[in-house]
Amino acid sequence: MIMMLSVLNVIEVKYLFDLIKMILVVIMMESIKDLYDIFMQDREVYCVSVTLNSYNFYIPRFLTWLNSDNLSDLTKQKLKEYIIYLRGSMKNTSVRTNYRPVKAFCKWLFQEDYIEKDITVGIRLPKNDAAIVEPLTDEEVTQIDNAIISGSNSLRNYCIFRLMLDCGLRRQEVINLKHKDVKFDRIIIRNSKNNKDRIVLLPEFLYLSIHNYYISSHYAHDYIISNSPYVFLDRLNNNQITEDTIKKMFQKLKISSGVNRVHAHLCRHTFATSYLQYGGNMEKLRLYMGHSDYEILKNYLHISLVYPDVYKLDDIFFKDFKKI
Repeated sequence: MIMMLSVLNVIEVKYLFDLIKMILVVIMMESIKDLYDIFMQDREVYCVSVTLNSYNFYIPRFLTWLNSDNLSDLTKQKLKEYIIYLRGSMKNTSVRTNYRPVKAFCKWLFQEDYIEKDITVGIRLPKNDAAIVEPLTDEEVTQIDNAIISGSNSLRNYCIFRLMLDCGLRRQEVINLKHKDVKFDRIIIRNSKNNKDRIVLLPEFLYLSIHNYYISSHYAHDYIISNSPYVFLDRLNNNQITEDTIKKMFQKLKISSGVNRVHAHLCRHTFATSYLQYGGNMEKLRLYMGHSDYEILKNYLHISLVYPDVYKLDDIFFKDFKKI
């Protein structure tokens, strides 16, 4: 009889504890956003930076759409409505990318007893779109470097390739780059696609290569070969290079390097993916790449999760940087 009472007391104590916990949640939690903050603190213990970036970007977007701080408004029906909302403005792959962090948050709410049911069960997502573009790997970059070094115009072409890969520059931005805008640790991009100037970090190894190329292409001992303000010149006439120069360079690299999928935009694509994969955030990436909003960048965040072995950028991009 005493043992039965003892067991009963244990059960009652556990029940009371769970009841008190639920009451405290109701009393202490002011909003879903409070729970989101706790969720992020919990995830920071063991999640990699690219996953945290994904949570930080997509979950607040969902909460803004939900437009309610009341936990009772977070239902399976709302998740379905959100997916319908997303499908109205983006591709299926992006819908899945947007929803995945929201699903993780909702599952955590259930596992931590903040909600009674797992509202993600039974939610159907649209199928993925066609295969996404795979970024360059370290091995492929080495192959391309070796092909450039063994070819003609090696130093110039190396600098062009690396500016696109390691700084995310567009073709026209490389063509229009002036010597006065190349600093030791950064490049100033003038009047880019959105008619705005921006600053992009410049790795030391690339600054030295550009400096050496500029000296060799513009000067010969004390003799000035060219007064052109542009960094990259056509060696035949010492004029500014053209888009055709870069196009032909990549056509040759496809054959000589064995990386037949390499092209100018793939370098910029790899830059963005690598930046997010190794800890960069969406806002800085938007500034580095010269985009006016985040819509174009969302795909890179998805790709960084799919291809973790992407080429790694220089450490300068992952240190605190102060503008001057």
